[in-house]
Amino acid sequence: MTPLLEAPPTLVDPASGTRAWFFDEVCTVVDQTVGNMTAEVAAFLTGPVEAEVQRRYVSAGKKVRFVHDWRSCTTYDSKAREQLIDWGRKSRSHVQQISVQLSKDASPFIRIAAATGISVLRVTRMPIELVEDLRPIVHELSKLTPS
Repeated sequence: MTPLLEAPPTLVDPASGTRAWFFDEVCTVVDQTVGNMTAEVAAFLTGPVEAEVQRRYVSAGKKVRFVHDWRSCTTYDSKAREQLIDWGRKSRSHVQQISVQLSKDASPFIRIAAATGISVLRVTRMPIELVEDLRPIVHELSKLTPS
């Protein structure tokens, strides 16, 4: 999958190839999977990415916008889903907004799994949305330099 942004990612998971860009100017983290949503991808997002979020933003009292490009996901490991939901619950206090894009060709299983996860997080008053197109967000971020 072509990188979502032209700038080099801030972090790359060697196991899954998942990329993450940090935009300090607007407290935004963009991640892009390059395959399925696996336990390895979830571990990268909830581990190294979250550690960097804590270091850059949370320690300074800032709220974070997360942009998840999960268009490459054709399967969704249930362990990964549970890990991501748990991460979301624990992150509520420092989240400004979460936007998630799935593939237009995502299977009903993927859409149901994502919708379930989003519904669970919305119960906690998490500001999370499933979007059809990340291009408007990416266009704005592409004017900035990742940190």
